[in-house]
Amino acid sequence: MENATTGNSVIAYQQSSDGTLSQAATFATGGLGVGHGLENQGALALSNDGKYLFVVNPGSNDVTAFQITNQGLTQTGRVSSGGRLPVSVTEHGGLVYVLNRSGEAGDPAGDNITGLRLGTDGSLTPIPGSTVELSAGGVNPAQIQFSTDGSIIVVTETGGGHIDTYTVDANGVAGGHVVHPSAGTEPFGFAFRNATQLYVSEAGAGTASSYTVGSQGALQTISAAVQTQQRTACWLVITPDKKTAYVSNTSSGTISEFAIGVDGSLSLSASVAATTQGNPLDMAVTPDGRYLNVLTTTGNIEVFRIESSTGGLSSVQVLTGLPAGTNGLVSF
Repeated sequence: MENATTGNSVIAYQQSSDGTLSQAATFATGGLGVGHGLENQGALALSNDGKYLFVVNPGSNDVTAFQITNQGLTQTGRVSSGGRLPVSVTEHGGLVYVLNRSGEAGDPAGDNITGLRLGTDGSLTPIPGSTVELSAGGVNPAQIQFSTDGSIIVVTETGGGHIDTYTVDANGVAGGHVVHPSAGTEPFGFAFRNATQLYVSEAGAGTASSYTVGSQGALQTISAAVQTQQRTACWLVITPDKKTAYVSNTSSGTISEFAIGVDGSLSLSASVAATTQGNPLDMAVTPDGRYLNVLTTTGNIEVFRIESSTGGLSSVQVLTGLPAGTNGLVSF
């Protein structure tokens, strides 16, 4: 998303079979951006069935839903995020939850998550009683996401040093809030390998950890704070075959590669799997697992080919010229 203060938009690209990108269209969200980085993962999110795209509008405190069609994106809903400064959004089975970094925006109510219901027509409706606080009022949360089976919601608190888990009841209301200490300093981005295994990047010391997730949201550490040997490990993605995780090291300008063991453990395969021209932010792996798309602080999308046998990365394209503050990335 452009994240512009004058009007937020989604920039869409076509990705060819050789990995190269060409701009296709721009779609206005109807909301506003803030024009600067958000220190977040998940500003854009696909619905679990791949039919909808959700986008936060941090400058106008709302969320936009688009239906994905052969002709592009069609806006179907826009509604309040239930707080201030929404930075991350997630969906599963018609439930949409948004993470509001309200404390940073000066809201005395503090940071929260809020639930929305996705209608069959793509509309968004607030779920009564679904606004829930985090561990404290201002903990600089970075990401929200459902587990792959939709039973658990996870939030990382970069400033608080915690990972929050919530269960979801039959009415779509989050509860059963449990606050877990992070295995590494400043938990940031994360991804699920499956319904019971969670992988988290940790910006504070350049590390990543893995956990098992219980049916009520309890976390048990598998691998604790495995070093990237780089600085500020912020964003994390997992390949479709579930064997490799990539972490973007924003301050170092590099991407690290981890192997994922059968038992869910993490081991460093390459401290520097790739070097980016701009400092890397959000990342997205294409559904076929062939390419890694990387958004950078300098307004680039940098495309890397993923070597099928090793998981290694090789540069394909550096697309430049995105607006300052561009945020979020999905590939489908």
